[in-house]
Amino acid sequence: MKDLITFADYAKIEVRVGKIIAAEVPEGSEKLIKFSVDFGSETRLIFSGIKEWYSPEELIGVKTIWVTNIPPKKTPFGESQGMLFACDTEDAKPYIVKVEDEVEVGSEFH
Repeated sequence: MKDLITFADYAKIEVRVGKIIAAEVPEGSEKLIKFSVDFGSETRLIFSGIKEWYSPEELIGVKTIWVTNIPPKKTPFGESQGMLFACDTEDAKPYIVKVEDEVEVGSEFH
């Protein structure tokens, strides 16, 4: 388990629903998938190191969960403007939680 955080620490994290509208493996990348993610009011480019477990094609159209208020991170393929929120399975594969259609793109978790 990780250290306990305060409610104030928790309140700093912005977690939103975003829909993957495009996904591709950047040329030369061994691990990363480049996503275009629709958050309703904006579209962001976000890179995630999940190529070993997922193909870009199977993720297009998926609504899932993203951390949206971390500083942009430079990758060799461009700047990542967020982070995929995923769980580990027993075999260490990241599990992408799919959000149902009745939840609006851009909705924030509390």
